[in-house]
Amino acid sequence: MNYLAHIYLADSLDEKRLLGNFLGDFVKKNTENNYDEAIKQGIYMHRKLDSFTDSHPVFNTSRRRVSDLNRRFAGVLVDMFYDHYLAKNWLDYSAASLEDYATDFYDILVKNRNILPERLKYMMPYLIGENWLLSYREVNGIEKAVNNVARRFAHSRHPMKNPIQELTNNYESLERDFKAFFSEAIAYADILRDTLN
Repeated sequence: MNYLAHIYLADSLDEKRLLGNFLGDFVKKNTENNYDEAIKQGIYMHRKLDSFTDSHPVFNTSRRRVSDLNRRFAGVLVDMFYDHYLAKNWLDYSAASLEDYATDFYDILVKNRNILPERLKYMMPYLIGENWLLSYREVNGIEKAVNNVARRFAHSRHPMKNPIQELTNNYESLERDFKAFFSEAIAYADILRDTLN
């Protein structure tokens, strides 16, 4: 799962837990104890959701749709593509507009800036200024996000090759996968929240 899905599946009634769910990719295991209990619960939830996703048969079907050219990045790409489908179909899952939801989340980040990891502090002006969460709704918005990731591997032995084509070549199939997967992810997140309450 990528940023938008993690935020959505977090406990929106508990700001700190929501923040922790977002921080899961930025906080190392040995620094978790620097945070209060609610944030640690969010980080725990993030990691459980990642494990659920990585082992889910529908997610693995989506990974297999990625061509051999980019197969080693399939998990990362599908995570990001699923954020596109969540943003595109947002009103199927939320009564609030994505514009309002993203703005509220950015406000939470700014309010808690002093406790954020350095890498996230560096990224924040771009995340907020370019309104990444809202931009995911359009193919060209998720393409920009995917290209940013691809740049990190540009000089590796196996760089990504035209990664957005993995989305456009499998668009309807991936969207069906997402819808089937996400309903189960929501149910699993509900169970996780109940165990943490």
